[in-house]
Amino acid sequence: MKLRKINKCPICESDKIKKIGNIKNPLKEIDNKFDLMKCESCLHRFISKFPSQAVLINLYKTDSPLVFGGTHHEIDQKKKFINNGFKNVPVQNDHWIFKYVNIDKGRFFEIGPGLCRLYKTFLLKGWSCQGLEPRSFVKVKGIKKNFNEIKNDNDIVAAFDVLEHVENPIEILKKINKKMRKNGQIFLTFPYSESFKSKILKERWQMVVPLAHLHFFSLKSTNIMLKRAGFKTVEIKDFSFVEVRRLVRNFFKLPLFILKDILKLNFKNIFKHLFEFFLNFLDLIKGDQLKVVAIKT
Repeated sequence: MKLRKINKCPICESDKIKKIGNIKNPLKEIDNKFDLMKCESCLHRFISKFPSQAVLINLYKTDSPLVFGGTHHEIDQKKKFINNGFKNVPVQNDHWIFKYVNIDKGRFFEIGPGLCRLYKTFLLKGWSCQGLEPRSFVKVKGIKKNFNEIKNDNDIVAAFDVLEHVENPIEILKKINKKMRKNGQIFLTFPYSESFKSKILKERWQMVVPLAHLHFFSLKSTNIMLKRAGFKTVEIKDFSFVEVRRLVRNFFKLPLFILKDILKLNFKNIFKHLFEFFLNFLDLIKGDQLKVVAIKT
């Protein structure tokens, strides 16, 4: 696979970049092949080498392990989608996007709808829906494989956990911009480079997984990216995948785990439990993901 070495920031184009660390990976094919880099100007983080967008699209089309880690939950959900079909996909009426959507009906376009929960929600609300999804098993009305097939004048665009996966996020956003009406809303999520987890764990942060994730965005790099692509930022917030209820439950279980480790003289495991709890607590204060709302200018 041909890879291009990145010598300047992919977002602000500054050449003031530095290496944070070498990235370990369980796949031998890419283990130690990439470094985690940081732009000292806009605080964007990225891996040191990129494949072309055409190569990335092909990897996603084929469900390559180079871009899909495949947790047990993800594999199980994929099997359910294939076996049960679109009609059994649950909807997401409580999704955070609906706090910001400013019209009742219109044209909705989602990039990377995956298992189509949000897509189905808009569809059932009476919206005209389109989606762009490279994975072959997602066969749903309105879902396309080619960007050129997407119609223009969309009112709402959603691209959740998408921009970290692409070679050039700004170019992708420019293409999206052309498919939107003026003042149309766009909703994004992606990993946050200024989070506590990112700063503490560095190249060991669980978001750093080549070739699935190429980019990790800061507040500054997000604003630069949106402006260059023809969008005005409405709101940017960090959020966490950590569940408060689960964290509280683990807090009360922690003394028991520590006692067991003391009896086994497993002091390394004691540190592991404490460190994991500490990281998750910090993540609730400043989450390692960003949610973004913007409008086309």
